[in-house]
Amino acid sequence: MNKMSKTKVFLLIAGVIGLVVIQREWMIPVAKDVAKSDLFLIQSNDQGSNMSQSSPMTELAFQHCNKHLKADLDEKTTVTLPAKPLNAWSLGNYEYVVSAEADVSHEGAASKKHKYVCRISYNNGDDTSGAPEFDNWSLVGMSKVDDGH
Repeated sequence: MNKMSKTKVFLLIAGVIGLVVIQREWMIPVAKDVAKSDLFLIQSNDQGSNMSQSSPMTELAFQHCNKHLKADLDEKTTVTLPAKPLNAWSLGNYEYVVSAEADVSHEGAASKKHKYVCRISYNNGDDTSGAPEFDNWSLVGMSKVDDGH
């Protein structure tokens, strides 16, 4: 090896070692401090749960999901919605996931049961006085209900 290639190899090794040291001694401790801080903490009266639950807000979330579902179907599709969801979860901060099963038929064909999942959020935070109003909710996502096509 000539002198120039030895210098390049040395600089490469020194650079890699320098990057590892910077990451271990500076970047990871800063990331841990940020994760421990209140930077990502959301203050809300609505606590999340990993258990399915029934509350006035999950019931309203279910009703609003059903309105969105009906609005997304074409006029040739008939849907009969259940009175209660299969499951409803509060994710916290007024975000909800609702799963339910609907009877769907297309152009007079026999109806079939279809499960759907909806994620919806209430926009007014701790002020739940406007929760019955459709415009105060935002649909985050909904699984597609097969309309028979």
